[in-house]
Amino acid sequence: MKLSRLGSFHQSKLSFLRSFLKEFKDWEYKRDLFELNENGYGTAVYSFKKSTRVYSLICYANELNENERSDRVIATKWDAAFVLHDGVPTKQDIERLRNEVPKQEVGRLSYKELTLSRANKSVRAFNHVVESLSKGNQPDIELLSKVGYLYRTTAVYGSGKFGLADRFRIKNREEIYGPFRLEMMLVYLVRQFTFDQVNHVAKHKNPRKAVSLDVEICRNLGIGNSTGLGMAPFIVNHPTLL
Repeated sequence: MKLSRLGSFHQSKLSFLRSFLKEFKDWEYKRDLFELNENGYGTAVYSFKKSTRVYSLICYANELNENERSDRVIATKWDAAFVLHDGVPTKQDIERLRNEVPKQEVGRLSYKELTLSRANKSVRAFNHVVESLSKGNQPDIELLSKVGYLYRTTAVYGSGKFGLADRFRIKNREEIYGPFRLEMMLVYLVRQFTFDQVNHVAKHKNPRKAVSLDVEICRNLGIGNSTGLGMAPFIVNHPTLL
């Protein structure tokens, strides 16, 4: 539990993300809806499908004043809010969730929803990428490597919280036998949304000259995590409790 050692740990075949990717590598991925304005605010839907099984991520990107952005658990507004829906959402589902998902803990979900999350931009990285792409250039790789993401989640909820589906409803589905499969699916699709959003904003900023973010750069970007920041020093300072 020493910080110098924790930072050197590598993923294994049992890691949450690697096991998720192995399970869902043969699933069909689609962007089903992408209705954002020129500033990147609006609604998007992404899906994973195999045979008759479909999981859909619904994204709500919101305008946020700088003084409203906070990663603390007491925050009430975020740059974007997300929910993983079981199946293909109807227009009624999307409108119903539009009134609930951005509220997060204060909102009310249903058994049709599986996981819930929200995230904030790394304003420095996001704005740099938009500015670079809009001028026809790729962003500074060194700057991005120091940040590692365009958005960071501040919570990822599941298993019955705030009205989400209880685990017993879905526990017998083979594709989610592994730990945190649905949470990893949400985060993975949120990552794709961040790339699409930054490309979209750059394109509207300069339609004639803008380019898309290079695939190799995308592969080196993830999703940040500011969830449970208060727990990190506690665990490090109390290793015997583990």
